[in-house]
Amino acid sequence: MTLSAESAVAIRNRETALRNWLGNRTSYHPSELPADIIPPTNEERSALEVFEFLRDKPARYFLYINREKGVATTWTGEVLGRVTFGREYRDNFGGKRIAVRIAAISGDEYHGTYFVSSGDYARVQKVKRAESFQMSVEYTDTFGGEANYCWVKRETLTLPVGATDRQIMRAAKLAMGLNAVRGRLESHGDGFAFYPYRSATVMFVQTIY
Repeated sequence: MTLSAESAVAIRNRETALRNWLGNRTSYHPSELPADIIPPTNEERSALEVFEFLRDKPARYFLYINREKGVATTWTGEVLGRVTFGREYRDNFGGKRIAVRIAAISGDEYHGTYFVSSGDYARVQKVKRAESFQMSVEYTDTFGGEANYCWVKRETLTLPVGATDRQIMRAAKLAMGLNAVRGRLESHGDGFAFYPYRSATVMFVQTIY
């Protein structure tokens, strides 16, 4: 369903009128509706979301992921972009996450996190065109192989756009005094986890958005 600017304004006005009438309520029975309130259909709401996504080019967005088709969508399935998936990893609470990059239908590029364990949704931000970017570095102890945070050392790195994984890790290890230390490296798409050999410690390197 493709909308004109006039149709989009009309649907938005109907949605606003409905929300104003509902107030703090989240549901209603159709018999309660005043005669002048005409709620948009789900198809109209989804088409409006696509129209406003293209028009407004939001800096941040909440969308849904269809992993089988490799697309990002509205909640009713309208395509908002193509998805490139990073490696799957687990957060500190055991939840599964995947870093994603989205080539949006607006021509913009977004990056963010697909929360696999919580549902088929992702929170993303528009990629900034810049000459440099920042990454946070955390170095802490581990207990049972997991980050323990009994103590922690933190730094922020500023790196040139296009820096290789090797360059990033060299800078991170230097900042933590680990430049001569070998260990096991895990890549999480938009970050890294480095586990020094024979040491109950871990260093996390994460892109700052």
